[in-house]
Amino acid sequence: MSEYKEIFKAESEEHLQQLNDSLLGLEQNPKDLEYINTMFRSAHTLKGMSATMGFNTIAELTHEMENLMDMVRKSQVAVSNGLIDVLFECLDTLEALVETVDSGETIDISTLQGTLTKAMEGTLPVNDIASTVAESIETIEADVGTELEPEEEVIPQTDIDLSESEKQAIATASGDGNRVVSLKVVLDDSCVLKSARSTLVLINVTKMGEIIKCVPDEAELEDEKFDLEFTVIFATKTTDEQIIETLKKISEIKEIIPTTISETAGSDEKEEVVKETESEAQQTTGSGVKRSDAVKSIQSVRVNIERLDNLMNLVGELIINKIRLNQLASDLNAKDLDESLANLDRLTNEIQTEVMESRMVPIDQIFSRFPRMVRDLAKSEGKQINLIIEGKEIELDRTVLDEIGDPLVHLLRNAVDHGIEPEEERQNIGKPIAGLVRLAASRQRNSVLIEVEDDGKGMDPAHLRDVAVKKGLLTREEVDKLSDADALNLIFMPGFSGAKTVTDISGRGVGMDAVKTKIEALGGSVKITSVPGQGSIMRLQLPLTVAIIQSLMVTVSDETYAIPLGNVIRDVGIKASDIKTIEGKEVIMLRGEVLPLLRLHDVLNCPTEPEEKENLIVVVVEKMGNNIGFVVDDLLGQQEVIIKTLDNKILKNMKGFAGATILGDGSVALILDIATLI
Repeated sequence: MSEYKEIFKAESEEHLQQLNDSLLGLEQNPKDLEYINTMFRSAHTLKGMSATMGFNTIAELTHEMENLMDMVRKSQVAVSNGLIDVLFECLDTLEALVETVDSGETIDISTLQGTLTKAMEGTLPVNDIASTVAESIETIEADVGTELEPEEEVIPQTDIDLSESEKQAIATASGDGNRVVSLKVVLDDSCVLKSARSTLVLINVTKMGEIIKCVPDEAELEDEKFDLEFTVIFATKTTDEQIIETLKKISEIKEIIPTTISETAGSDEKEEVVKETESEAQQTTGSGVKRSDAVKSIQSVRVNIERLDNLMNLVGELIINKIRLNQLASDLNAKDLDESLANLDRLTNEIQTEVMESRMVPIDQIFSRFPRMVRDLAKSEGKQINLIIEGKEIELDRTVLDEIGDPLVHLLRNAVDHGIEPEEERQNIGKPIAGLVRLAASRQRNSVLIEVEDDGKGMDPAHLRDVAVKKGLLTREEVDKLSDADALNLIFMPGFSGAKTVTDISGRGVGMDAVKTKIEALGGSVKITSVPGQGSIMRLQLPLTVAIIQSLMVTVSDETYAIPLGNVIRDVGIKASDIKTIEGKEVIMLRGEVLPLLRLHDVLNCPTEPEEKENLIVVVVEKMGNNIGFVVDDLLGQQEVIIKTLDNKILKNMKGFAGATILGDGSVALILDIATLI
């Protein structure tokens, strides 16, 4: 639950901020009810989230806020100062409730609920909240035994965090008649030896007084773990002019900024008590919640996916240039250059990893929508379904994740509609009345495997052959040549459907074709296994990202091509004399299996005639569970390539190519799309 709580808190804070902004707008423009509509939507969303998470107090309070805002929308309650105050009180209480979801602390909202009831009944005094706050301030003033003086001078403080011992050192130094100075030192942009310059500064500061704190600390200054500026807090009797005069003698120092920290021992303690109690009085709500005005540190930011795409493109360009530099360095054989490029290579890889990680999103963001969908489908079909979800924590690139939602909807709909038998039929064959549908994700090296499994009736290859012939998709002669495994893949043909009737769920013959097209467009693959009477499993193999992939680089004639490593099984050397011909197609026996061969010269229509060689290189690739051997001229090895999409109108829909990449020598290599090439 801790992971979900963090997500809940992050989203709740956004809705609370929306409520706050709209409420401020409503206060300035009471007649603009669009603010109420916006608040209503935010409160409604927050209520649904809270109820789902089991945070009933939040759900209860937002529900009553909805009732009040609905009465305002219907002009049954007028917008007044009292109403605004009540809604702000609700907002503060909601903020406190969200903060307590980790600790489980309870907050009594009964008093606030009573105030909301008064607001809905129209019996709330206009200045009800203001008078309560004023009374609280008077009570606290009496308890503290001092009056609040708005004109009281506030002692300047440094914005650097200080420990208790450091504060005590400052107080002691002030009591001894010293000044405490916060000295900011900025080095020149051209400064090379930052640690040497910072050490000289510290030596000179020590001569002028006693150092209390360094930011960063002295060890980090020595290790140069800072940019071009650092701060020293020290006690001294030296004037600012003398400090500047002393330090400006050190070279490569751009700026010296001394600031006096006024600190009188004991003077701030009383003031802090008064300020704190005043703050508490002004921010105490009717539910006993104390609202803090302290600005929270931002732990995360939301970034537009387009900005991440642009960043990924820039990283891709950086990698391309890195490869180019490495190639030039190998030609020059310069040792110093090799060492520098090794560091560049390390930094580039780290940047690439960070950018890719920033694009990764838990697959649960897609999976979480399916339990309700399956429940509704099962109910409409009169079936009982137990949905099991596994691997929700697996992460995928946001671009990939956005694209797999619809394919998974199709697969789950088919599992419920076609796969799981009616209850009576399941009972008659001895199966549990409730059908099982399993949705699971798992990490497989550089890819993610998603499985959609059901314990339904499965698929009969013979029936699928008959349907293909009946639909006019294939002839009887063609389907009879198909193995049972190949016959299962008939369901991916456009227009194929085994449903006896067309419903709003399935039966139009477009779902599975769309699944295959979408997954293969992402560089993935789809496999089916099914046993009649026992059920089916759909396996989707997906790349972690669609921007950068590992590829096997090959040459065909004078051209270089990239084969995605996810499709490559192995590469082998064969003799041309071992190639056999079956029904006009070249094959070879490899490890006891018949391997069909394709010469990439012919598939890609290369203009150069290949030389007749006795020894051939074959790259074995996998497509839809079947292995095929590509005959190539040479292997160049594995390489990380950046996918550049073929946006040109002529090339965009060309089959056989997933995109292009730029090589280290500046030339362009096409990336083969195994799924559509053959």
